[in-house]
Amino acid sequence: MRRAALALIVLLLTGCAVHPRRDAVVDFPWFESLTADARVRYEPGGREHAERVAELLPAAIAQVEAAHYRPFAEPVIVYVCATTACFDQRVPGAARFTAAVIHDNRVLLAPRLFEREQQRLYPILVHELSHLHLGQRLGHYTMRLPVWFHEGLASLAAASGGADLVTEEDARRAIAAGDYFLPDVAHDETRRKYADQWQLKISMLYRQSMMLLAELKASNEERFRSLLVSLQERVPFDEAVNAAFGAGALELAQRFFSSVRCAQLECAAPAAAP
Repeated sequence: MRRAALALIVLLLTGCAVHPRRDAVVDFPWFESLTADARVRYEPGGREHAERVAELLPAAIAQVEAAHYRPFAEPVIVYVCATTACFDQRVPGAARFTAAVIHDNRVLLAPRLFEREQQRLYPILVHELSHLHLGQRLGHYTMRLPVWFHEGLASLAAASGGADLVTEEDARRAIAAGDYFLPDVAHDETRRKYADQWQLKISMLYRQSMMLLAELKASNEERFRSLLVSLQERVPFDEAVNAAFGAGALELAQRFFSSVRCAQLECAAPAAAP
């Protein structure tokens, strides 16, 4: 019970939600399909919000497919809530969420993205579509992948969308102070490991995991592509990482965070012997 309560608290601190239980999912019987783009469905009263999503959706889909190196496996459907009550009914306890992907791989957007947080609409849409993309191939928020990888990839695909509450400089300072996550030696597919496991805020985990994946991609994009393709073909996480980069996720993370700490602390090379 204590672990479940902690997990709920962690989820409530982020702008992105996942809903693992089918029995808690509420259906969408009254949503209407947008005439101009049936991929967007909206609560009555939310047509203008839906039209805005329809404008953004083609570019968002293309961005995710490019980031994942594969097209979506199934049609993309995005649901738009016009009221907070609509969103809260379908994502229980979601007062702080801006968007969610619920059990059966449906993207749901909260009205706050069209009101108080308009500048976040596109990057959050891309972030959620990244989750949807993996969900279509591997199952909803699959435990085949660690949480840090799910969120790091979604934030990377969205050019920091979802990780935008923490700057890269903030993350680098935290890493220099020794506050950063580390993957397990071997990924455990029976449990989820959230930010509180490393005493991090969830937004910090998003940023740091995005930075790690960005570094792997920058170091060798062909290997990074091989990793993502292998994962989408259901190769086990540890096997896919080792095959692509010749080392496990823990070792790769330790190298990266050590280099960041060194840069922040201005490490100097050993002086040459006289």
